[in-house]
Amino acid sequence: MNTSVDFESVLSLIDKTISPTYLNPTQEIVLREVWNGKTYSKMAYDYNYDPEYIKTVGCNLWQTLSSAFDEQINKGNFVPFMRLKISQLVEDKISRLENYQSQSISTDFKKRQSCNWTTAPNTNHFVGRESEIKLLKSWSQDSDCRCIVVSGMIGCGKTSLVTKFAQDIKDNYDFVIWFSLHHTPSLKTLLHNYLKIIKQLTNEQIHLGPVELSFLLSEFIDCLKQHKVLLVLDSLQSILETNRKNVSYKKEFDDYSQFLRSIISTNHQSLLISASRIKPKSLEYYTSNQVKILDLQGFNQQTTKTFLNLENNSAKQEQQLLRLSVTLQNNPQLLKIVENHLDIFSDDNTEQILQDLSLLEAISNLLEQELSYLSELEKEIIYWLAISCAPISLTELSNYLELSQPKLTLSHSVNCLTKRSLIIQNDAHYSLMPIMKSYLRRKLIKQALQSKSHH
Repeated sequence: MNTSVDFESVLSLIDKTISPTYLNPTQEIVLREVWNGKTYSKMAYDYNYDPEYIKTVGCNLWQTLSSAFDEQINKGNFVPFMRLKISQLVEDKISRLENYQSQSISTDFKKRQSCNWTTAPNTNHFVGRESEIKLLKSWSQDSDCRCIVVSGMIGCGKTSLVTKFAQDIKDNYDFVIWFSLHHTPSLKTLLHNYLKIIKQLTNEQIHLGPVELSFLLSEFIDCLKQHKVLLVLDSLQSILETNRKNVSYKKEFDDYSQFLRSIISTNHQSLLISASRIKPKSLEYYTSNQVKILDLQGFNQQTTKTFLNLENNSAKQEQQLLRLSVTLQNNPQLLKIVENHLDIFSDDNTEQILQDLSLLEAISNLLEQELSYLSELEKEIIYWLAISCAPISLTELSNYLELSQPKLTLSHSVNCLTKRSLIIQNDAHYSLMPIMKSYLRRKLIKQALQSKSHH
């Protein structure tokens, strides 16, 4: 067991290095257990996986890390390599701090010190989204606006967008604090972290013992009144769950509703901007001045060209990639995965390419995650569109579903799925995002064959 370097620090460094791709749960298990000294066979036994599957995951993982870090990484050298890498980063950080201390503290340095970015992604290669950032900036200047939520399909660039926006307008705020709810901290933990950072930045005494949540929340809101703070909260969906029709807070995170209500309803000079795959139903009860929602879509064609750096491809391959990007709704993360698998494009048949792509683990994991955040009704709609041979109308969809709910409920769900880019609307007819359709059809066939074999 390695105690000198925290594994979470290693995970954070890997996440930043391989961005905009990400580690899936199985890859994270393999990394964590290799860090803890386990063999592949022990991992397979502990997590009930096939040993050969774990070996394959490991092999692919070392290739990914080797490419990302530009060093040959394998199971044997992973731990010492990461320990050395983290140590170098710590030494660099100490060196930079010492250099700063030896200089007079400039205004620019003070401004940098007032920003706490924790695990925010690197936006050095951020492209496009000019109109979205312009809109966010105009919303942030509205004195009544307390909360902005950027929502959309997984991989559409929500986190990168809110981070770039925060970096662009940081000079308008006393403090910028970036946090992620990915590891689902309790509200008490989150408020403790916020108050600790603000008090450190203002050189105030820190006295935060085990106190009541109401006291912490009250003190936090006071800070938002005294200082102009930009709060960036990523992965809001981590504390949410879907039922038949609605999105609500998970039982253990129900107090977050009080947190959001306090920020939105109280008079202060700060702003919360959050990225989330889904939106809490409770946000609908506030005025459009208090809460702004941006339903983020994929890139436009020009940004897609820049993002994929198409100048390096042949004219034929460029056209093929652009055609394919439309079927992927120009989703940045899906585009990046496709770019890394250009060898699939030996065929001109777009439908065949989509079927091949839907077999890729990176894509199937993304699509499964997206499905996990849909309500039961939304899943039913998605599956009916998957087996439909042609676009269908709302009336036809309603007949298929035999809903006991009013048509308004169906219309609302279809509208939500359209905003998430999962459904494509053409006039009064609807079809499913092609890559999702290809994936679900294959999934349904597989389930049918498994069911047949069990009988």
